[in-house]
Amino acid sequence: MATPRVIRTFSMLGADGAGKTALVEGLLRLADPRHASPDGSSARLDAEPEEKKRNFTLSLHPESFDEGGRSFHVLDCPGFAAFLTEVEWALRVTDGAVMAISAADGCHNRAERTFDVLADAGVPALGVITRVDHEQADFRKALADIEASLKVRPVAVQLPIGAGPGCKGLIDLVAMKAHLIDPKVFGKFSEAEVPAGLLAEATALRTAMMEAAAETDDDLLGRYLDAGTLTEEELRRGLSAGTRARKFLPVAVAAAKSGLGVRELLDLAVLLFPSPAERVVAGTDLGGKETIWAGEPNAPFCGQVFKTTIDHFTGRIDYLRIFSGTLRPETTLMNPRTRAEERVSHFFRTDGAQSAEVAEAGPGEFVVLVKLKDAHTGDTLCDREAPILLPPFAQHPRPVSYAVHAKGGDDKAAAALHKLIEEDPALELARSPDTGEMLLQGMGQAHIEVTVERVKRKHGVEIVLTPPSPAYLETITAAAKAQGKFKRQTGGHGQFGDAHVELSPLPRGAGFEFEDAIVGGTVPRQFIPSVEKGIRGALGSGPLAGYQVVDFKAKLVFGSYHDVDSSDMAFQVAGSMAFKKAMAEARPILLEPIMQLEVRVPEEYVGPVMGDLNSRRARVQGMEPATRGVTIRATCPHAEAMTYDADLRSLTQGLGYFTMSPSHYDPVPPPLAQKIIEKRRAEGKVKGVEEEK
Repeated sequence: MATPRVIRTFSMLGADGAGKTALVEGLLRLADPRHASPDGSSARLDAEPEEKKRNFTLSLHPESFDEGGRSFHVLDCPGFAAFLTEVEWALRVTDGAVMAISAADGCHNRAERTFDVLADAGVPALGVITRVDHEQADFRKALADIEASLKVRPVAVQLPIGAGPGCKGLIDLVAMKAHLIDPKVFGKFSEAEVPAGLLAEATALRTAMMEAAAETDDDLLGRYLDAGTLTEEELRRGLSAGTRARKFLPVAVAAAKSGLGVRELLDLAVLLFPSPAERVVAGTDLGGKETIWAGEPNAPFCGQVFKTTIDHFTGRIDYLRIFSGTLRPETTLMNPRTRAEERVSHFFRTDGAQSAEVAEAGPGEFVVLVKLKDAHTGDTLCDREAPILLPPFAQHPRPVSYAVHAKGGDDKAAAALHKLIEEDPALELARSPDTGEMLLQGMGQAHIEVTVERVKRKHGVEIVLTPPSPAYLETITAAAKAQGKFKRQTGGHGQFGDAHVELSPLPRGAGFEFEDAIVGGTVPRQFIPSVEKGIRGALGSGPLAGYQVVDFKAKLVFGSYHDVDSSDMAFQVAGSMAFKKAMAEARPILLEPIMQLEVRVPEEYVGPVMGDLNSRRARVQGMEPATRGVTIRATCPHAEAMTYDADLRSLTQGLGYFTMSPSHYDPVPPPLAQKIIEKRRAEGKVKGVEEEK
């Protein structure tokens, strides 16, 4: 186990631009000035070319460091909406969360989405109003924003001294002391009395904090009502209890460049977040029976992989959060998902760009494992003598997909993408059963674009993305009957098959049915399945545009045969011919896939979003107020929804988001259907009806 006895593990969250990564840089600089950017920027953490290009975090960055005899393990999380799945995973393997909110920008929809994920995870949280030294910083507005936008009770535990570039310290409202920053030493401060000009505001905020703390416990409430105040120790106890019960959001302040509030942030993490020993490890054994362990160093070993990367030189690199037990070199662990054993010869901890081998690690620590055989993100690694399987990481519907085409061939692209998917399970690569296209599916357009850039950089494969072809279908709207007669004489035995088939429509989604209505043996029993097989073989290419034909019934009503020349193949061809001729008379139409959309937007954007949906032939099913903003539910043709991610972000300045899932099929409007049919025929995708020989 690590030497420091105090260990805290937390996620650093916030919308893009909130300054969370710069704050993590500040924590690292505080721990060791040699290992952090001197300007407090995120240049060292956001080191991937794709992150530098966009200037925001795109994946989890685990950081471990010691400060003041304490050990901290922090996950810097993406703030961009398309990468929030990784935030969910981070919250699964940390014991607390710091929510960064910019003093210059306040809360907005992107912060609200992140806070929604945090609230759903049920993890104790600390709010930090960052960038209080920015020219447009407004602490009081940001504090009010938290309550109005995040719908949570903010409880200030600190107050900045001064505003903007003139900010020179903070007031610790718990101890009621001023901390004045030392401009020469990062993170160092001197203690002083509260400035007279801020005493009234500080007193009011401290009273509100005291009331919130008292309400967490009947004993504290009684003491507060009797004495009108709480001791500093009682106040700390109430704040800790209220944070862990998520009754309010304590709010601190920070400025990463100057180091304001950085040391105090770690003090608050120790006070407010539970230790790893307090976490119960709950899972199942190999037989599915519930298993619970304490998060103690002497308990059976259990950890969970929360990030995987594949390096050209090192190979597979897995990041593990240890929940219980102690890991030592030359240990054999079990992966309950595969039942395979993994040999851990040595392991490391990472401190930004630095890594160092460690002799042992215990609960709450992050370790880096190399060259495991088959461990994926979300996998459990445990003691082989006491196996436990932790719940896997949740996966969500991937609303955005693109068809993938590679200059080196699709097989090469697929191999490279599968390696990326091992690193990022929020991606999925699938072959469309309807169009045959290889589809890359992800959580947003930016998610897909970043993946393509990484594939080119890491694997040298250049990928071109195109919108996927909608999976159109064909069906019939009227009953029809036709004869398919196949006759061929080539010397010796010939070929003869004769089938009369009736087609009739079925309800949407019913698929295909075949009925044998032959009487009197006009078609021998052994050839009836051949007719069905011939029809089924022709379903894949309808007469309109060459799409699959669905939702109809084919009834074999009559036919004839030849004692010598009839065969299985002849009746297959006859069935196919009858089907195609009848289709031409059954008023065929095109069907298009309809998607179910759930769109969340701020109220001020409802009008433009509704107008845009109407322009996409969407049918709005209803609107209802959400905790933040408005939720719009609608159905929309897939062909019109393929660019919705980028267009919605443009319409709502990046504040709107949506989920999309398949719903049903509807007829394509005739003018659009005609364009699709003409295009497909020009491409040679429609086959002609086989002529009777």
